[in-house]
Amino acid sequence: MKVMGTALLVLSLTSPNAESDELVAVQATSPATSAGKTVSVSCPSGTKVVGTGASVTGQRTTITRVRPSADLAAVEVTAVEHGAGTVQPWTVTVRANCAPGEYTLVSKSGTKNAEAACSGAQKVLGVAGETEGGHFTKMAPRNNLQGGLVEASGNVDVTAHAICGTRPGLVLRGGSSTVVMTKTASKSVACQGDEQVVSAGGAVAGAIIDDVVPAGYGATVTGEAADAQGQAIRWSITPYVVCSQ
Repeated sequence: MKVMGTALLVLSLTSPNAESDELVAVQATSPATSAGKTVSVSCPSGTKVVGTGASVTGQRTTITRVRPSADLAAVEVTAVEHGAGTVQPWTVTVRANCAPGEYTLVSKSGTKNAEAACSGAQKVLGVAGETEGGHFTKMAPRNNLQGGLVEASGNVDVTAHAICGTRPGLVLRGGSSTVVMTKTASKSVACQGDEQVVSAGGAVAGAIIDDVVPAGYGATVTGEAADAQGQAIRWSITPYVVCSQ
């Protein structure tokens, strides 16, 4: 079921550098229903997607697709209910960080995991992904920013999308895992000094990813884990954020 966004937010993330370095964040939120849904958002004219984000509300809901368009003009996010689902209405929000410049989308598909690599001097600014019949367990850049890795639970088809290009002072922050015992948990990581947030990433072990969101001065990843009886189990969560000057 495809649903158009009902709310659009445009936020300028202006850096002290030249105008060409400016980042603009846009996001849209779907109507609240109890059904799987898709929502999309487009970058302002003259800019392209450099980072993506997705989040859901409600219990037993999760994102299954974060897909930038081939020309990096827009991002589409799909979310579904999992397990027993829910009869309560819930929403999905898509976010795009946009910037002027020349950027390239590289995609790679595989089973259970896939890695999309940037070429030459390009580095990965953002990572997105899709899974068929599974749940995300990782959506994050490589440590050297040469590509992005997407992993899913089970032997299912996955596609990794890497947004490649260059920006001043690109750096990957995060990568520190936290062990949790609650059914759901979130962890954030921040950029430093006057760095701008370009994109978010995250990983979980023993759980599934609900949200991966670049916002404010950093990024947040949210995960969910439960055993067959719905009780919390031991699992871990790791956030990542790509920052630039």
